[in-house]
Amino acid sequence: MDEIPTVIVETRADWRAWLRKHHRKESKVQLISYKRHTGRLFLTHRAQMEEAICFGWIDTTLKRIDEEKYARTFVRRTEKGSWSKNTLRYAEEMIAQNKIAKYGLEMYTAGKKKKPIDHDLPKNPGIPPELKKLLSRNKKARIFYESLAPSYKRMYNRWVHRAKLRETKEKRAKLVLERCKEGKKPMN
Repeated sequence: MDEIPTVIVETRADWRAWLRKHHRKESKVQLISYKRHTGRLFLTHRAQMEEAICFGWIDTTLKRIDEEKYARTFVRRTEKGSWSKNTLRYAEEMIAQNKIAKYGLEMYTAGKKKKPIDHDLPKNPGIPPELKKLLSRNKKARIFYESLAPSYKRMYNRWVHRAKLRETKEKRAKLVLERCKEGKKPMN
């Protein structure tokens, strides 16, 4: 398996320079960032996203490295990829500021032709009924779920909410329940 390139940037200009040089050569990169508490320079998620969108890239996964750093994986978009309402909005802002590159504009144009993937979910959806029911029946899983940081709860909630079919929602709720019984956070 090919090794994923890794890049550490502390400024938006550094991230943009890497993307300008590599956005057509590479298909994936891990962007290493420092956490806020370290006092080191870091890019906000929004700044990372805006620059990535300018060059036709999108984030996929987030992984903790240690107490000071984390890695966010970015991939080059394809015309088949879907866009969320947020990423479409970010692209429109970058276009208005004349910052979007040719490939980024091509991917944005392709993305505009498709229905956004948000399914009109609120930013902070409550616990899906399917998950709430399962958690009410399992004390260990419920205690773990309730101990999660709000951002982790949102990840689990949105994942269940995003399913279109009732059967898929139930299946995802069961998977979340199992992960909570095992003490696992999202993406671990």
